[in-house]
Amino acid sequence: MKSVDNPLFNSETVDHPLPSDPREIEASLLAARRCYDLHPYFYMRYGSRGSRFARSDGGYLVTLVNLPQDEVDKQVLWLAALLAGKGMPRWLMEAHLDCLYDALSAAVPEREDAYRKLQHAANLLREARQRWIPQADFDALIVSFDSTAKGWIKRAGGLMGAAVCDECCGLDMAVPSLMSWMGDASRFPARWCQSANETLERARAIAAQTKAG
Repeated sequence: MKSVDNPLFNSETVDHPLPSDPREIEASLLAARRCYDLHPYFYMRYGSRGSRFARSDGGYLVTLVNLPQDEVDKQVLWLAALLAGKGMPRWLMEAHLDCLYDALSAAVPEREDAYRKLQHAANLLREARQRWIPQADFDALIVSFDSTAKGWIKRAGGLMGAAVCDECCGLDMAVPSLMSWMGDASRFPARWCQSANETLERARAIAAQTKAG
């Protein structure tokens, strides 16, 4: 299948490999949809253009399973850091990889061992996040923000927590690239912006306590 005929093809991206197996293509599309459903922030902020990138990035990630694990991890961490600087905390990449692993393993079970490389990379991101904010505290941030902000964007509280974790891992643009949108008073009501900033500070306090530990 030529790239331009591939449903994962995105003319706005650099030329990178995409899967040609129809089962992997369909699984990649399914994973992108599931990730968007899980994190509606994607569509709220990036719209259909973001959806196209989610599909093409997912396709690229699938092709990485042909590489050794250390190279898969390197490429995933690089892409996740790049996206974190554009307003997508690495928690979102973690979720996308989880969705890819599940969809691919179901669609092409004979290659599950290869797809497990994506799960390994997701676990690296998960462990880095949980190193700064334990999962119970992370989940509490989600619940608290959803309650205060009336759940307008489902699970949005985790975005602030995840951006803080990325910041603690040395990604200096993770927080400002997220909060330039999440805390925009011209976009959201005052209550939302106040809650977003309070959630951010609560996340930073948890991370500081963990560091002092």
